[in-house]
Amino acid sequence: MARTQLLYDKGLFNQIFDKKMVVSGKEAIHVYDEWHPDIIVLDIYLPEMTGYQVLKAIRTTIKDMKTTIVMATALSGSEDIRSCMTLGVEGYIIKPFQCMEIGAKILSYYAKKEPERGRKAEALFREIVKQSQVKILMDNEESKITEGTKGASDGASDKETRESGGEKEAGETPVEK
Repeated sequence: MARTQLLYDKGLFNQIFDKKMVVSGKEAIHVYDEWHPDIIVLDIYLPEMTGYQVLKAIRTTIKDMKTTIVMATALSGSEDIRSCMTLGVEGYIIKPFQCMEIGAKILSYYAKKEPERGRKAEALFREIVKQSQVKILMDNEESKITEGTKGASDGASDKETRESGGEKEAGETPVEK
């Protein structure tokens, strides 16, 4: 899986989003025709047919103004943004972006068109992020504890072992020798 697709896969939580990843503009149109998703995220740089051409086909040829379309691209020129806005995108995200910010931004654009569903999805998104952050903190703490105990002996310090005259037997303390 390409790095960008991995970011989308991780940032667009399965509990909120049903996802279909495509690799070309023609494939995007094909999947759109079969699926009619609520939200489409397009990059301008797609093979076979650019994201801009996909956007134009959906908005002008198919005449779909209901689907939330967000451009996520490295192109940050005002002309690029204006062209997409003229065709009716709800949002324009400039790459690079952080994994966790992509879902929040897409949902905020979606909420403009579908306020009730968008708010519910945003609340669920925040809860998932909060749980993820707690899990990350807990995992970090657990790894610190594990790393802190890796070098620890079974109760006697290296200095105590050396002072007592050598190696200990299992279960012995220096005093028992």
